[in-house]
Amino acid sequence: MWELGGLTEDGQSRVMCGIGAWWEPIASRVGADRRRPLKAMREHVEAIRELFTMEEVTYEGEFVKLDRVKLDVAYGDRSPRDIPIYIGATGDKMMEMTGEICDGCVLNYVVPVEYIRSAVDKLAVGGAKSGKTIDQIDRPELLVCSLSDDDPAEAIRTGKALVAYYLGTEPHIMEASGADPDLVRRVQEIVGWPATEADYRKAADIIPDSLVRSLMAVGTAHECREKVAEYIDAGVTCPILFPMMDDIHSVVDAFGGWTP
Repeated sequence: MWELGGLTEDGQSRVMCGIGAWWEPIASRVGADRRRPLKAMREHVEAIRELFTMEEVTYEGEFVKLDRVKLDVAYGDRSPRDIPIYIGATGDKMMEMTGEICDGCVLNYVVPVEYIRSAVDKLAVGGAKSGKTIDQIDRPELLVCSLSDDDPAEAIRTGKALVAYYLGTEPHIMEASGADPDLVRRVQEIVGWPATEADYRKAADIIPDSLVRSLMAVGTAHECREKVAEYIDAGVTCPILFPMMDDIHSVVDAFGGWTP
């Protein structure tokens, strides 16, 4: 709540609110109920927006129930907050609803450029329902970056291990990645559940170079910049780089001052 109480010099809140519906099998393993995720997310966004008025809120939904609840700012400004709300959407229906009710969407990673173009179209359809254009919907995206000018082959292999993880454990990413179902099955046979880092490295051996290059920025600095530019051209407003290397300075050097 300290950050909620703080404002920038021009009086704007620094806070951005991001929520997501999670995925299986992780959710059910910790007792989370993913029943009717679209309904649940809509209720959460509606209730959160009311809370950001800083007034007392009563909300009676199927998933969200508030009885005279008010955000407490112990010190500082108590006026209403204009805080943008984002959903981390992946599927078409969630994407469209995000465009309708949210200020932005945090687009997923380990997905091809073609997926991003389709996602932006879905956001535009949803935005139109509430009178918004696509330019009024922020579209940051997580982007994996495995970069090395000294050993680009190892950078690609590191990226493959992450692809193996997602193909082996997260169904929503499997579908969005566009990976061949037979490849997904073979990866799952290798990694199992739960898997180790060694399992992912082993599964990396069967991931084609073409697949990993289609899903993330891998290879040399030049190759990584070119890939990020493709995602921006597809509609990403802000690439959020996720370095796969222990030393992130090479990513900072590669993209510092760069414009697509």
